[in-house]
Amino acid sequence: MNLLKQIIILGNEPCPCGSGKKYKMCCKKNEVALSQTSKKPLEIQAMEMMKKSMKKCCMHPDQSRCKGKIKKAHALQNNKIISLLAGSERHVYMMDAKKKPLIIPTKNGEPTFVVQVSKTSANNATTETCFCDLHDNIVFAAIEKGAPDFDESNEEMKFVYAYKAFIFEYYKQRTAMDIYKECFKKNPPAFKSPSMVGMYRMLQLKMKEFEPVKSYFDKEIMADTHNGIATCVIKIPGQIKFANYAFIAPDYDLEGKKIKHTVKGVMHRIAVTAFPESNQSYILISCMETERHVYQKLFDQLKTASLDKIKFYFSVILPLYSENMVLSSKLWNTWNEEIQAGYTFYANLNGPDAFKFGRYLGMGIRNAAKSKQAFDYSKRGKIDLFT
Repeated sequence: MNLLKQIIILGNEPCPCGSGKKYKMCCKKNEVALSQTSKKPLEIQAMEMMKKSMKKCCMHPDQSRCKGKIKKAHALQNNKIISLLAGSERHVYMMDAKKKPLIIPTKNGEPTFVVQVSKTSANNATTETCFCDLHDNIVFAAIEKGAPDFDESNEEMKFVYAYKAFIFEYYKQRTAMDIYKECFKKNPPAFKSPSMVGMYRMLQLKMKEFEPVKSYFDKEIMADTHNGIATCVIKIPGQIKFANYAFIAPDYDLEGKKIKHTVKGVMHRIAVTAFPESNQSYILISCMETERHVYQKLFDQLKTASLDKIKFYFSVILPLYSENMVLSSKLWNTWNEEIQAGYTFYANLNGPDAFKFGRYLGMGIRNAAKSKQAFDYSKRGKIDLFT
C-alpha cells in the first residue's frame, strides 16, 4: 500500500484540493480536464500552470504588522554578496526556475524538465516574493547593506543566515503545495499522473519536516532572541566565485560515511550558506540545537579537516544537493561546455536519480578518504567550485 500511495491518490485520504473532504467524495468525481487544444502532454500543461501561479505573501510570523508591498526579497544579499559576484557586468549565472525549462522526451515516455543555468541580472538573482517591505528590512538587518562584515562570534548574524537559508526554501515548498492544491481543484486529471502524485507526496513530506523548524524560528523572532541554532563556521581565505543558500540533508560526511539524518521517515536538515566578502569567504553550516547530535560528527570533521579537503567535499556535494547556487561569470566561463553541461546535469537531478548519483559521489568521497596513499585533495574534479 505504501508503494501504491506514491503514485495514486487514495479514495479515503483528504482531497489534495484542500477542501477537507475525502478524495472519493470530492475531486475524484470531477472529470474536468485541461484544454486539449494544446499538443503538450497534460503533465507539461500542469507544470506551466503551476509556474504561472506563484504567490506573493509575507513569511514573517507577525503578519498583523505587515507594511508596504510584498517585494522581491533576496535570499543572498544583492548589495553585498551578489554584487561581489556580479562585478561591473552586473550579472551572474544560476538556475532560474522562472525561465522556461527545456523539455526532453525519454524512452519511457515521461518528459524530463531541465532548468538551464543562465545569465541572470544581479537585481533578480535569488529573489522571491516572500516578505513585505517592513519585515524584509527588520528581520535581516543584521546582515544587510550597512551591516559590518560577518563576525563568527555574533550569534545574531549566524541565526539570521540560518533563518534566511531556511525560510526561502520553506516559502518555495509551501507555495508549491498551495499552487498544487489550487491546480488540482481546477484540473484533477492532469494532477493524477504518477509523476504529479509523486510531486505531491514529496511536498507533503517536506512540509511535515519543515513546519516544526518554521515554528521554532517564528518563536525566536517574535521574542527577538537568537537561540537554539548550532553553527559551524568555515573561513576561506580570499573571495570564492560562488554563493549558495540551501536547507538540505547531505547523505555523506567528509569520510564518505552515511549521515543518519532520517528518523522514522522524517529528515533532519542543515542550513548551508556560502558567500564571499571583501577579503575572505565563509561557509556556514547550521542546524537546530536539538538536532546537533545528527551533524556533530560532520561539524567536528569540518573544524579539523584541511582546507583542500573541505573544498573537495563541497565541490562534490553542493552541485547535487543545492539548486540555489549563484556563480560568477569568471567561474562559469572558466569551465568548458562539457563541465557546464555536467554541472547542469547534477543540479537538475532529483528523486531516485539524485539518490543514485549521490551514492556514486559518496563512494568517491569514501575512496579518497580510505586511499592507501595520502589522497591529494587539492586535485578536485572537473566541477571545481574553488578554481
